[in-house]
Amino acid sequence: MSTTKQIARCAVLACSVIAAVPAGAAGLACKPDVIVTNDKPASIKVLKFKYKTKVGGNTVFTEGLDNRKLAANGETETWKSQKLGNAATGVVVTETAIEYKNDNSGSGDGYGPPKTSQWVTRTYTCSDAHTYPHTITSADP
Repeated sequence: MSTTKQIARCAVLACSVIAAVPAGAAGLACKPDVIVTNDKPASIKVLKFKYKTKVGGNTVFTEGLDNRKLAANGETETWKSQKLGNAATGVVVTETAIEYKNDNSGSGDGYGPPKTSQWVTRTYTCSDAHTYPHTITSADP
């Protein structure tokens, strides 16, 4: 095989490898703020930020949120620059939700099994300047 053909073959292979790299790879991950407000009448423990992207379809991606407890009736917490490992800056995040546990008034660790909030539809591209606010209410499980 000639040197020119070998170079062309390597270039095609390199392009196909680059195309297969996930959206959040190589430090391109979007880092928006995630804001959670607890409007339930009991405390919650916030576990994860869940999201779907336009390129990922119905795949649900998750990022941990430190198991922080939010007091009842309005406590708010902000996770600054939350790295989204599967959403590069510029990718449209189509839906977001919060995984949390309800206060079980002392049963076991004091909190029940994980629940997922209602999904919120989004339409804008992810960027480090965006926020994804969520309010957990009595309408959530």
